[in-house]
Formats: sequence, C-alpha cells, structure tokens
Amino acid sequence: MKPGLRIFLITALTILIFTLPASITTPASEDIDYVALGDSLAFGVTPDWTKDRIPDSGYAHLLANHMDELGELSSFTNQYSYPGYTTEDVMIDLRQDVRMPSDEVDDRGIRTTVSEADIVTLSAGANDVLDELSIKNGMDQMTYDPQSFERELDAVGRNLKATIAEILSLNPDADIYVMGYYNPLPHLHTEKIKTLNEALDELNLVIHRAAKETKSTFVPTSEAIGNRGKTYLPDPTDIHPNNAGHQVIANKFWEKMSLQQPTDYEDVPGSSFASPSIDYLSSKKIFKGYDREYFSPDQEVTRREAIMILDRSLVLSQEQPTGSTYTDIDESMDAYDSITKWTMEAMVDGTTDGRFRPDDALTRGELAKVLVKGFDMKMTETTGTFTDVPDSYWASPYIETLASYEIITGYEDNRFQPQKAVTRQELALLVERTMQLN
Repeated sequence: MKPGLRIFLITALTILIFTLPASITTPASEDIDYVALGDSLAFGVTPDWTKDRIPDSGYAHLLANHMDELGELSSFTNQYSYPGYTTEDVMIDLRQDVRMPSDEVDDRGIRTTVSEADIVTLSAGANDVLDELSIKNGMDQMTYDPQSFERELDAVGRNLKATIAEILSLNPDADIYVMGYYNPLPHLHTEKIKTLNEALDELNLVIHRAAKETKSTFVPTSEAIGNRGKTYLPDPTDIHPNNAGHQVIANKFWEKMSLQQPTDYEDVPGSSFASPSIDYLSSKKIFKGYDREYFSPDQEVTRREAIMILDRSLVLSQEQPTGSTYTDIDESMDAYDSITKWTMEAMVDGTTDGRFRPDDALTRGELAKVLVKGFDMKMTETTGTFTDVPDSYWASPYIETLASYEIITGYEDNRFQPQKAVTRQELALLVERTMQLN
C-alpha cells in the first residue's frame, strides 16, 4: 500500500505506547472475553483519526460495547491490533508472544490473552495485497501483475491458517471470526474499479477458504460496504471507513456471532416454522424465554418488548440516549434506554399526543415500519401485494418493502392483516430474516 493509503504510526509511537491498551472491563460475573486482532480496522482507524489519540469507535469497539449492553461482556482488548499489520505480522506476534508497551506493564502477553478469550475476531490480509496493485497518483493509475498477486494470495492463505491454528492450539474452544474485505477505494476511476473488485474477490476467496479449513467463521463485508461505498469511505485517499462504515462491519460480525448454544425450549418443537429463528436469536441472547424453559411462542409482543429485542439485534453507535420525549416512558422502565435510543436514531416514534404506548400490542404494520427504518432498508416501489393494504395506508411502503425482500408474506387469502398483533414466534422469524438480509 502506497503512502497516503496506508497509515503508519512511527511518528506517534512514543505517544501510543503509553496509552495502549484500549479495553473495556465489566464485573467478573459476566461471560465473554473478547480479543480483536489484526490491522487498522481492528485498531479502529477512521478517516478523521489523528495519531495523538487512540481510536474508540471501530468495529471491535462497537461489538464490545454491544455485548456489554447485553450484559455479556467480561473483558475486551484490541491492544494487539496495529495499523499496517499484515497476516504475517499477526502470525509472528502470536509465535513470539509479543507484549505491547502501555501505561502499565503487559505481563500477560498475547498468548495468554488469546488463550483466555471466548471470542476472537481477525481482520488481516488487505495490507498484504494492496501493494501488489500499485495504485499511484491518487486515483489515476493502477498496475496489476496477476502472477505476483497470486503468490501474495498464497502467502495470505498460509499465514491465516497458521495464525488460526496457533490460536486454536492455545484455546481450542475459542470462537474465531475472520473478516472478508470491501473495496477500499470506491472513488477509483471507473475502468479500474472492475479490476480492483476482481482482485478483492480473489482475496476474499482465499480468506473464506482459510476460515473454512480451520473451522472458523468467515464474515463478508464487501456487499454491505459496497452498496454505499462512497458514503462509508468519503475520503478518496483513505481506505478506512467512517463511523457508519465501522458500524456496518460490526453488524456483519454480529450477524455471524453466537454467545451460547441455542436454548432448547419445551414449547418450541423442532418442527415449528420459527424454530431455526428462535435458535439463531437465543444463541445471541437477543430473545429470551421464561424460566429458561418456555418461550411462549403464541404470546403477543408489546411495543416495549419489541424495541428491546430489536435493540439487541443491531449494533448501534456508542452514543448514550439522553432523556425520553414520551409522557408514558420514564427511567425506571426496563425498556427506557432502548426506546430512547431508537427514538434518537429516528427508527421508532410514538403518537401525536406524545405517548409511546409501551404496553400496547405491536401490530404487523408497526413492525414492518420499525424493521425497515431500524435496519436502514432501501424502500421499494412495489404496490398492491396484499388486498388489505391499499397504497394510501400509512404502513404500505414499509410492508411492500419487506414483501419485496421476501421477509414477510401474507395469508393464504392474500391479506396481510396489518392491524393484527405480532406473536413472539412471528417476531423471531422476521427479525432473524431481516438480520440475515442486512
């Protein structure tokens, strides 16, 4: 990667070594120890980052914060990630048991830290190959030697497999998630975009194969970032996503992650249409049952219950909610933070008289709106899908959008019944489908 496209910390090293690690620690009663390894993305670099401070809003920070809000985080560190790191750098650090200088002596080292982790995320590979593309003079030139590039890809695959094998030798029970890469230069001249995308597709195939062969989980980001590449990477000379881009990456990791084995509920048979969705959400502790044995699949969902569940389903910014705007919501309520946050993000609203109606049943029409807005889905122009949802109906655009993505279906008589209350199993099914689409 050429100067201007790769961030080096040489001039700032004396500052950074006294401020690492970046970490979150909560009481020992919690469950998950999370370690993020890799390059500048794991480190948390954004286009507005300056070398006199430690990033605190990268995808790893967002994931850690989300797990902390779920009450599941015991510890988090990304102190062994570093801007400019290649797959070889990560591998060498593990083999040499590197200790990062900080304001406190690192007497544990990377091997002990990894050996105690429940979750390890790894983003490495882009720095290995971007040099091979020889991007010069801003966006004007890019040369590409396929043979040299292939040799570098082979090295990436070997290094990743060796790194993951090293982690598993230290910690056979660790869940390892390996990131695929997005196009870091969406502003590149049009004729070069295709070549760059093809090269990155090859890189992602190698990363995917390495993850599969080591029984790790591959996390794709190319499509999610690429859909709005210039929005998430606004600086043509910087390969790092902004805060919104890191949030997208965090959600791609969250989509793949599990915090526990799915809960086996006595009232959810394996033949149930919602059983796979309930398993998926319970493995993330998004959806919880009653007395750990019963899910109550046919029970209607209240508006506050729904927002709490949706809040657990999405990794949002770390900005804390400030004050409710609703007359029937106060800080003593269990859903206060979720409702306030989703209102602040303009993903949910109340009534014209200033109420949220937290204990009212959530209707299918209301759910359609909050799913589309919450998951930031592109609205569609489809109309007339359901006989009881005229174009003039307030929720019609949201219902039609979900129908176009095949997230929702109607009943056999081609009705949607937008005023019907949503049950817990229906909510589980639709949230899981939306998360997978996102």
